[in-house]
Amino acid sequence: MTVVDASVAVKWYLPETGSSEAGSLLSSSEPLFAPLLIKIEVTAAILRKYRNDEITEKRAVAACDEWLTALADDTITLIPDEELFPEARLLAVELRHAFQDCLYLACANRMKRPLLTADATFAKRTEKKFPGVKLLAGLKPN
Repeated sequence: MTVVDASVAVKWYLPETGSSEAGSLLSSSEPLFAPLLIKIEVTAAILRKYRNDEITEKRAVAACDEWLTALADDTITLIPDEELFPEARLLAVELRHAFQDCLYLACANRMKRPLLTADATFAKRTEKKFPGVKLLAGLKPN
């Protein structure tokens, strides 16, 4: 079991550095988990790429549809955000980091599983206190 954050999941649908490494998670039988927030964050990241003219409208719509289908197929087990709020708030204060990212960390802590991220800054910030946070293979640490 692995907890994944949106920075990893978006690579399943858009060609970015680390996409092939992220894609290998989908072809494995390993159960994946994330806070419910991931549903919004991945959709927002795809649409941001379109707004910034990095992908076409057609690709953005298709990627969003693929993402929603994956969620409907239970590719990722979603954990209700409300269950993670108290710990995520404490982690955000402790790490002086974005609350949203700390929801993923709280999810990983709760499940006692590693958290896979493509966010090098977050991985670096957590490395001493939370060695279960792993940077996606193929990416350079900050």
